[in-house]
Amino acid sequence: MKAAYIQKYGQAKITLGNLDKPRVVNSNQVLVKVSFTSINPVDLKIQQGKLKSLLHFVFPLILGNDYVGIVEQVGSQVKLVKVVQRVSGRISKQQISTFCEYLIDEVENMAIVPEDISNEQAAALPLVGLTAHQALFEKMQVKPGESILIHAGAGGLGSTMIQLAKNSGLKVITTESAQNHPFLYELGADLVIDYRTQDFIEVCPPVVYVFDMIGGKTLLDSFKVVKSYGKVVSVSGLPDKKFAQSYGLTLFWQQAFEFVSRKITQAAKKAQAEYEFLFMKPNGQQLATLFELIVNHQLSVQIDRQYDFKDIQAALDYVAKGHAKGKVIVKI
Repeated sequence: MKAAYIQKYGQAKITLGNLDKPRVVNSNQVLVKVSFTSINPVDLKIQQGKLKSLLHFVFPLILGNDYVGIVEQVGSQVKLVKVVQRVSGRISKQQISTFCEYLIDEVENMAIVPEDISNEQAAALPLVGLTAHQALFEKMQVKPGESILIHAGAGGLGSTMIQLAKNSGLKVITTESAQNHPFLYELGADLVIDYRTQDFIEVCPPVVYVFDMIGGKTLLDSFKVVKSYGKVVSVSGLPDKKFAQSYGLTLFWQQAFEFVSRKITQAAKKAQAEYEFLFMKPNGQQLATLFELIVNHQLSVQIDRQYDFKDIQAALDYVAKGHAKGKVIVKI
């Protein structure tokens, strides 16, 4: 099968070639013929080796996390999906591989795609939709009437987060460059801050929740606007000791993450707020719920650009620039 892969961490350009077609080996696995995939910033982090302390792969490594396609074969215990059904999912972290013609995934990670949803929408949603869902309802446990600051609202994750937050009755504040302000107000943002000309610390009123996709100074400064006993959730900050323990990492990594995240821990303590590092997990049931929101016109999937498979490197390069307005998808 055709595939886009790397031979080692740090490989600058992805390799296009042919690899063996995967086989169903476990009773809960499903073989999917991939129609579309999408590009996420985490794909670049994996390519660069930035997540090798958390995820362990063998090479050659086919990149990619989101997919939509047709079921071609199912394991002996699979009951939820059938051959020729259209399914979508965020593939298991242990076997990421969606930049390819065929993939194997566990059935619990996937959802049947409703007829009213396009392949493009179904490929773009899983990772960003599940991340936003788990941040709001698992980590933050949001309550209607409260306020949230969402950094970098125009991207695929930010635009999804804004909509889900508004659906939950939150007052939504977000940061973005001026040209994206009309787009974000259309999505439901109550206040948009131009990060290029304004300091969000000075403009943003105190909020109960902050969702961070930038890390670094932006994450640390977020504790200056969060209320006491509020929550700051980040997908780009550093994992802390609490995360390392919950993820089942060794004592060495627990101590290592405790050390590298000490500035974040100190900022959270000073603000009397809670810090959570989010490493989202695949979940087919949650994805099915998100599909229902799309069908009911309560959630829209924002797609910036579409590329053909042969141009997947150009798609990765575009996402790496950090200016995508919504998701970037690839037709396999």
